[in-house]
Amino acid sequence: MSNSHSRRRLPPLNAARAFEACARLGSTVAAAAELGVTHGAVSKQISVLESWLGVSLFHRAGVRLSPTSAGARYAAALGRAFDAFDLATRELAESPRAGNIVRVSTTASFAALWLLPRLGAFRTLHPDVEVWVSESKAPAAVGPEGVDLALRTGRGPWVGVRAEPLLTDHLIPVCAPSVGARLREPRDLARATLLHDEDPLSSWPHWLDEAGLGRPAWGDRGPRFADGALLLQAALAGHGVALGRKRLAAAHLRSGRLVQPFGPALPLGHAYWLVLPARGTPMNRPARAFASWIRDAARNTG
Repeated sequence: MSNSHSRRRLPPLNAARAFEACARLGSTVAAAAELGVTHGAVSKQISVLESWLGVSLFHRAGVRLSPTSAGARYAAALGRAFDAFDLATRELAESPRAGNIVRVSTTASFAALWLLPRLGAFRTLHPDVEVWVSESKAPAAVGPEGVDLALRTGRGPWVGVRAEPLLTDHLIPVCAPSVGARLREPRDLARATLLHDEDPLSSWPHWLDEAGLGRPAWGDRGPRFADGALLLQAALAGHGVALGRKRLAAAHLRSGRLVQPFGPALPLGHAYWLVLPARGTPMNRPARAFASWIRDAARNTG
């Protein structure tokens, strides 16, 4: 009998899943299709499991695999375990608490500088809904196997989802007032420290070209930061001049903590997108409510 000090002896989970699927479906190809991997990966995982157990699980003759007697018993036991695992997961996911959650994926800078300051308005309208925000720059898996919806920057659209243009934006130079006091015209930037982020659309050389300065070598110099939020934080600290997105810098500009020393404002077009599941994929009530709210919030943003 197990006790509080006993340890379960469990096999590698991916290997167990691959074996159970292969035993149930009769081939590595069918198992691979179900698991979304290659048949070579399935074969490798079965070998891993056999090595871990020290037991042969299949008679290997031709394309179709036939479980040994030990393999058949083990596959049946794993099948019952995975069925119980699946049932418990579904019951938890369909609980009243889980049903009131909307999972949103966005970038760190958009979350910190645009979304989070506005979330209080959503909570006022929908006090029963919990918003779970995750951060990623990569294309999000939106739908039953991923988040409920995503907010992305870039040019869009993306494959396998619906992408609605949410907001336009402009790139502008911004800096702390102490730094801005030394800048009168764009050519003064040659004596300043330029701050860069990893956004491919936020290019100082491009902006300098639009400002009539061409693409000078000094336009590529200066510190680099992982995202727009860190970029603006560096500008707030007086480390130099950032080429920032105007919407993300708006609150700092209104407060006077950042200033825009001069133009031009470089248009980005549709810079922010609401990414939804593919057409025909149902959305739960919290996700629909959040999508409707953020459309309104975007329309009402100056």
